[in-house]
Amino acid sequence: MDSRHQDPSIDAPQFDAAMAFESLPEAYVILNRRYEILLANARYLDLTGQSLSDLKGRSIFDINQFGAAEQREARREWLTTALRDLTVGESAWSPLFRYEMPERRQSADPDASTLQRVPRYWKIKASLLGARHGQGGNIALRVSEVTERISEIERDQRERAKLRSQAQLRLVLADEARAQLREHQERFQLALAFSQLGAWELDPVTGAIECTDQCKTNLGLSVSSTLTEQRLFEQIVHPDDRARFRDAMNQAIASHEHFEVDFRIGWASGAIRWILVRGVGRFQADGEVNSVIGFTLDITARKEAELEQREIAASEKRAREHSDRLAMAMDHFVTTVSHELRSPLSAILSWTDLLQRAADPSHVARASGVISRNARQLSHMVDDLLDSGAIVTGKLSVSLQPVDLGALAGIVVEDMRMHAEAKGLQLVADDLTSVMVLADESRMKQVVWNLLSNAVKFSPQGTIELSVRMHGERVELAVRDTGQGLDENLLERIFERFQQFGAEGSGRVAGLGLGLWLVKNLLDLHRGTITAESPGLGQGATFRVSLPVYRQA
Repeated sequence: MDSRHQDPSIDAPQFDAAMAFESLPEAYVILNRRYEILLANARYLDLTGQSLSDLKGRSIFDINQFGAAEQREARREWLTTALRDLTVGESAWSPLFRYEMPERRQSADPDASTLQRVPRYWKIKASLLGARHGQGGNIALRVSEVTERISEIERDQRERAKLRSQAQLRLVLADEARAQLREHQERFQLALAFSQLGAWELDPVTGAIECTDQCKTNLGLSVSSTLTEQRLFEQIVHPDDRARFRDAMNQAIASHEHFEVDFRIGWASGAIRWILVRGVGRFQADGEVNSVIGFTLDITARKEAELEQREIAASEKRAREHSDRLAMAMDHFVTTVSHELRSPLSAILSWTDLLQRAADPSHVARASGVISRNARQLSHMVDDLLDSGAIVTGKLSVSLQPVDLGALAGIVVEDMRMHAEAKGLQLVADDLTSVMVLADESRMKQVVWNLLSNAVKFSPQGTIELSVRMHGERVELAVRDTGQGLDENLLERIFERFQQFGAEGSGRVAGLGLGLWLVKNLLDLHRGTITAESPGLGQGATFRVSLPVYRQA
């Protein structure tokens, strides 16, 4: 305490200013007005690593000249300005000064040491001490070392900078990753569009299907359309392909495998497109299906080419089979013609020889009958062969005139009756409606004759019925028999050339196998049709001829 404020009457201990100055925790140095060092306390000497004798009497501008030249110059400028402008009762704080102090560091060798410069940071507070008569006295400089704080700040700044750098690096890496992802997505989308592949993902819980624009295009949908599993199977996939598609997908999911199936769809334009779809299930850890993903591809061109090749192959197969049947039929025909021609010729020659040798009148009548019957048989066969050749070459023509089909059928029945009754068959023709058709009379007689003779030929016993009936604008001529009948698989083939189908075990049936083929082709020239019906072998057959009714204009 200042001695002016003490009561001299009180006996108090004497204040030791020098000891107090030495004990100050902060580093202090006292200068005179010439800026020369008068005193320095222990803390200052310890801070600078010097003794008072090294400093006393020296100018403050000459000591502690550590650091780079610009650092020393900055300290000098501040001291010059601050010390010159000090007033009593005011203080001036310096900026942060950097000192590169020399320090001796121990090395691995105990006897050796090295001198190193260590950066240290000081702040200086300059104060003008009071003096008597109002004039300034000495100058006190308080030196505060803030190296640890600055080190902490620098470390904190370095850590912050490091963190900022790492954060910026992460941002840069994230931006680069996003850019690469976008690029890969664009490339992927471009590849999908170029290959016309459409990607899709099905949520089995909601039934929603997320798909690319190309997928919607493949399915014939607009880009803005919403696709669901229900819509896919109930509206888009062709009804004939839905069960196959769904079964393939369900089986693949159940077995944790992928599936591949093609199906048809109908576009709004009416075009039928073929779509190939591949997919695979994505499963959770417990095995529950999470979603189904896959792609679609329009394979219409490939599928049409494949179906065309299949059809060509099937057509070629049918052609080969038909050709083989024709070849076999031709072989059979040649054999049959040889036999059929030989039999009547042999009969004619034999009875001719008998007539030449025998003068018995009874033999003459019998021989003439046999010769006449076999000659007619030969004539029919020759006519059939000639007509067959004319049809094949397209030279057979008809002269169409109004003809009463019922009357014509009755005439043919009477011509055939004797032959049928000779075999023990009953020929019934009670339902012959008189109706006019445009026909070539001789060719229409040939049609009816061939149908009746065919029925007689394949009926060992029983009845043959012939009817002519009106059905609207068409007339139907039907021939029914109770003969050998036909297997269902043979009903279409019986109208082929050189084909004969008799019941198994019935023996050989006479004829060239041209009768029904000729009937069908003759009816084609009359704009008519013929069909065959049979309940089965041994149950007879029915042949139905349909012709347009002639209406006089």
